[in-house]
Amino acid sequence: MPAVRLIAGSIYVGAVLLASSAHADVVISTDATQNMSCSAGLCTPSAASAVLNANDLETMLGSGNVEVTTTGSGVQANNIDVQANVSWATANTLTFDAYQSIAVANPVDVTSTGGLSLTTNDGGSGGMLSFGHKGNITFQSLSSPLTINGAPYKLVNSVALLASAIAAKPKGNYAFANSYDAGGDGTYSKSPVRTPVRGNVQGLGNAILNITVIGHAAIGGVFLSVGSQKQRGGAIANLGLQNAYVESTGGRFKGEAGGMVVYNWGLLFGDYVSGQVVGKHSEVGGLAGGNFGTVGNSYSSVRIVTKGGGGGLVVANGGTINSSYATGSVSAGGAGGLVGINGGSINNSYALGAATGKGESEYVGGLVYFLQAETGTITSSYSTGKVSAEGKTAEIGGFIGEDDGDVNSTTDCYWNTTTSETENGTGEGNVSGLTGLTTKQMKSTLPTGFDPSVWAEDKKINGGFPYLIANPPEN
Repeated sequence: MPAVRLIAGSIYVGAVLLASSAHADVVISTDATQNMSCSAGLCTPSAASAVLNANDLETMLGSGNVEVTTTGSGVQANNIDVQANVSWATANTLTFDAYQSIAVANPVDVTSTGGLSLTTNDGGSGGMLSFGHKGNITFQSLSSPLTINGAPYKLVNSVALLASAIAAKPKGNYAFANSYDAGGDGTYSKSPVRTPVRGNVQGLGNAILNITVIGHAAIGGVFLSVGSQKQRGGAIANLGLQNAYVESTGGRFKGEAGGMVVYNWGLLFGDYVSGQVVGKHSEVGGLAGGNFGTVGNSYSSVRIVTKGGGGGLVVANGGTINSSYATGSVSAGGAGGLVGINGGSINNSYALGAATGKGESEYVGGLVYFLQAETGTITSSYSTGKVSAEGKTAEIGGFIGEDDGDVNSTTDCYWNTTTSETENGTGEGNVSGLTGLTTKQMKSTLPTGFDPSVWAEDKKINGGFPYLIANPPEN
């Protein structure tokens, strides 16, 4: 068996992360203001579907504070959708107050000392703050006030400032004021944020670019851990790492590496990593090494190379993974396209990258390389990557390398028999709840059991394969 072991009883019970339907929303756009009443700095909808023109909003911010809400007189919209650029250069504060979610698809720029207040689930539930691939929030001044769901956040603009702030106050709330290029920081010899995150780190759709971390022990691209086994909690949300290079040079079974964080005992939501994560003999995950909390609406396009175990998103899952995916290739001693060892739950997730057994590899699977059947479950998920091995390999499966029991642990799961180049769903053959489909079958309609409120298909998106509505790919 591989060296990484999941700790019994370690599964973190977190909220189920679901996308809310965007039918009755207040939309900030370039279209003319419609069904929106603005008076004395308060903008409310007069119909469930309303539009507030971005220029009109900016004009109001030029002369005073503005609050945009989804609740009007006898009217209730659900979400606030920012679909046009918004910027202002005054000291005034913009407030978005949503019954459910706030979705930022285009930039919001606070170019002076103005403030921003964001509230989700004001009367509703299941809402979230989320960002599209082109959406982010930036602040020119670190002294600008930012409040999210009633909690004040301290703005930071560098990895060093974030590390210092968390070391001083681990339970604090922090947000990136803008994207940060860490290429000028040189090479970190260990994860720069060593103190476990016990509060909240909010990326606001911004990214840390070109970070390099090379060290001998457990290495994460920025963070060592979110929470701990004894003190769970903490969150990193809506933060990206672009073109990261993370390498653990530890000896056999003495090092772990994660693209963003080594261990997650809390929540990773709306996060992503691109670049490369390398291990000598280390256990390596594209986003996290070990997940014992919750990963939601996140993705990795990391290339992984190690002689230890490798997972495109997470190498060892003892928690929950929802609505997430991995697209990078995994070349490892035990190779899984999404997860290495799964002893927790994987729901509505997928892997597209090739999984290759490296050297004397034990297991290779398109989605996971080892499933602990007594605790691990997988539902409504699929894989498409080619599965293969360079040397002697015990088990190779299009979806699972090895299932260690007879428990029915997969439901409505699929692998692509065309692109994986194998007719075997697991290294031991097919199991209940797991079906092989050709490329044509996968692209023709949503597979049975895939919820159309969660999944969709479009020949122009994700190469025609099913994609997650709440977590779509960049194309």
